[in-house]
Amino acid sequence: MNNGSDKQNITRRRYIKYVVGAIIAAGAGSAIFATYEATRQTPPSVLRIGMLADKTGALAAYGYAHERVARAAVNKINRAGGIANRPIELIVEDTESAGPVGALKFRKLIEAYNVDFIIGSNTSAVVLPCVPIAKELRTVYFPTAGGSPIEPHGNRYVFDLNTNVVQETKAVANFAVEKIGKNWAIVVVDYAWGWDQEKWFEKHITEAGGTVLYSTRVPLGTSDFLPYLAKIPAKTEGVYFANFGSDFLSFIRDLYSVRPDIAKFGGNYVLSGQDLQKIKEYVEDTYVITMFPTRLEGLDTPYNRAFRNECGIDDEGRDINTKVDMVLSYSWSTWTTLFTIKQGIEETGWKTKADTPIFIKWLEGIGFKESYENPQGDKWIRAQDHVDFTTLYIEQVKGGKTKVIKKIPAEDTIYPPIVDYTKESF
Repeated sequence: MNNGSDKQNITRRRYIKYVVGAIIAAGAGSAIFATYEATRQTPPSVLRIGMLADKTGALAAYGYAHERVARAAVNKINRAGGIANRPIELIVEDTESAGPVGALKFRKLIEAYNVDFIIGSNTSAVVLPCVPIAKELRTVYFPTAGGSPIEPHGNRYVFDLNTNVVQETKAVANFAVEKIGKNWAIVVVDYAWGWDQEKWFEKHITEAGGTVLYSTRVPLGTSDFLPYLAKIPAKTEGVYFANFGSDFLSFIRDLYSVRPDIAKFGGNYVLSGQDLQKIKEYVEDTYVITMFPTRLEGLDTPYNRAFRNECGIDDEGRDINTKVDMVLSYSWSTWTTLFTIKQGIEETGWKTKADTPIFIKWLEGIGFKESYENPQGDKWIRAQDHVDFTTLYIEQVKGGKTKVIKKIPAEDTIYPPIVDYTKESF
């Protein structure tokens, strides 16, 4: 560990870097910085927000998009004067898409960099080991995952402003039975996110009048899905699947070879990072549930247009410069989360972590209207379990592009809370 002097130097170097960048951006010249160096004034208060981004590993496409959107939000807020007249410093750590790494980086952000809040990551494999640390170190944590429901394992310090698997599979089930059929197979990746997809889809499809004829878990990194898919019963009408990246490509290719006739329905958001034009033969007519349509035409509002413009995202959901897919079904939440932190600090008068209980109470049960800060639409956070409820969308691939075919209102995704964090002390 660094000694106290090292920490002070790290903090000072980080602040100097921030000030230099701000001065250059403002065109103020070097005189102000020289004055700071000469007088060694105490720097003004900076609000430090830590971010766990999956910049490498299996979820690298997600990490790229999340960081890009987060930096756009921070730049926007700082240009307008920061939060309660405090500039934001965003400190990003790479989780490598791995739980143990993410948990270590979480501690580092708090103990070495003294961050005030933390956002990210996009994988439940990272989120779940970080959740108890948030409570231990009394730091409000905003995961940006949409996988395993956090509430059985969570605590009062954790808020995920995405929907979760329970809501998403509930939104899918009635549509799947009414529009596709009653006989289903389930194919999921063999870790926590996949297990929850399997559990909750089976529950909700059964409640909707359907039947699961076959279910299997496939190890992450599998390139040959044929042994698993060959066991799907002949009378199966649809397959619900949850995988991503190279696993998705192997799955969709092999499924097409053995059952080109079967309906395909993916969890949120299995198409992320894929060039659908290159695989349109395999992926045509595939359904997917999403929190935020990839293409502008699926949610063409002034707020969504302004959000995309600020982040440099085109109408097809890609980075306007690199044409990289921005994984909008998840990355929008880093934008909303940062503006939620801003609103909470300014409305509660939060100044230090000593004020965190006030901030948490403010969040519990609050609602937000569709706006520039919340381009995905109206939403509310249930007080007891901190679950976020917002609109969901069903998209279908047509001609190698996704099309929104159904909008699922938030009230159709509500389920009873299983915990009550408001009873926890701080």
